[in-house]
Amino acid sequence: MKNPIILLLLVFSAQIAAQENTISGVVTDADNYPIPGANVMVKETTNGTQTNFDGQYSINANQGQTLVFSYIGYDTKEMEIGEDNIINVQLTESRETLEEVVVVGYGSSKSKMALSYAVSDVVRGSAADAPITKGFGNYRSGILTAGEINDIDSFNELKKIINKKEFQKIRTDWRFHLENKVLVTVKDKRGNAINNARLSIFSDSEDSTQPEMSSRTDALGKAVLFKDDECRGISDYYYVQVYHENKIFGKKIKSNATKVDFVIDGKSSCNNIDIMFTIDATGSMGDEMEYLKNELRDIINRIDNTVGEKRVAMTFYRDQGDDYVVKDFDFTSNLDEAQSILNNQFAGGGGDYEEAVEKAMESSMSMSWNKNARARLLFLLLDAPPHFTEENVEIIHEQIKVAQKNGIKIIPVVASGADKTVEMLMRFFSISTNGTYVFLTDDSGIGNTHLKPSTSDYEVEKLNDLIVRLIEKYANV
Repeated sequence: MKNPIILLLLVFSAQIAAQENTISGVVTDADNYPIPGANVMVKETTNGTQTNFDGQYSINANQGQTLVFSYIGYDTKEMEIGEDNIINVQLTESRETLEEVVVVGYGSSKSKMALSYAVSDVVRGSAADAPITKGFGNYRSGILTAGEINDIDSFNELKKIINKKEFQKIRTDWRFHLENKVLVTVKDKRGNAINNARLSIFSDSEDSTQPEMSSRTDALGKAVLFKDDECRGISDYYYVQVYHENKIFGKKIKSNATKVDFVIDGKSSCNNIDIMFTIDATGSMGDEMEYLKNELRDIINRIDNTVGEKRVAMTFYRDQGDDYVVKDFDFTSNLDEAQSILNNQFAGGGGDYEEAVEKAMESSMSMSWNKNARARLLFLLLDAPPHFTEENVEIIHEQIKVAQKNGIKIIPVVASGADKTVEMLMRFFSISTNGTYVFLTDDSGIGNTHLKPSTSDYEVEKLNDLIVRLIEKYANV
């Protein structure tokens, strides 16, 4: 005969299981906008989930239990589970948070504590075009503003900037030189650009067995190579070699040459593009992550239809001692999957200023990049530099070389809270890999004060428009 206690437990467990239901619904704000990333917990348990991009949630719970709905900037709400398996909840903005908002002239400011957790949407009012804050947590696309500095196109200005005394230490510490470049263009006999042609530049010296730099032509058939070597200095002559379809083409150039053109037999590769988002997921980046959740689908869906397969990958990183240092997701062409991954991420950790940028670089470069893709772009969203150690300097340079060799353009997107070290280091990242430098601006009226860039001129754009423009530019569509 079976143990009666065991039988009793089995019956009790069956009753509990029978009572457990899948509860679902939508969490919105007072204006019926969905709130992505809201927390849904079964009270007095560890059972919880978050709402997706559309504010939807699903959770297993028993009748009679209580669901707790919460989101930063909103009052927490509790709902007891009855017979209905659909529970929609409308959260109201926290009065304490709203009182911290101050509308001033052409921008809005908040206490540092409030800004570290939530950002308001900004809508233009009629009086003096003054922004009015509305709806904490309504992270819609097309709100953030940004500018771009293309140091390859403005190379002479960059050289003046990096030679200023205030930037010399940054340049020396991180060992970036980047003063002697040559633009290589590869076309076929009809004048069509050839992308993914492998390039190398060698110094004309007896001990020069390794290239100064290797790269790949982009969709425009172009790549910039740098002749700088911190040990040997500048040689009198250099050799530029092109490797394409099992053929090698070479030219000898003088040290003062700034461009070299090749006309070869061959053709370009496929129209596919790979886009990597590498994101600082520490606490100070919470707002940027929330906006990116809304921007991503908008950005990808707006890419020209002539582009073939569009693949997205993501790397999230924090720092040593946090819940994780790096969390990565390899390339996928399933954009819904990519969106779901992004929606399930949240900002946390950090503490000191520097973060594990070098680990994120290692992880991002190790992904399954398509070497035949028309464009390979890495958007690096951050507000802090890596920890300055000799080991990290070496890792950074190793990963920059990997990006160069594989034709991966690094496009930093620098958020609020960054200093001049971040700016200059990210500009070195971008120019080293034939990318460009992007930075958020104060023009949206959102977030903490953004760093004023070291440049004479730039245009302000919507961030999503700027990123789409860059993708289409580098994919040549």
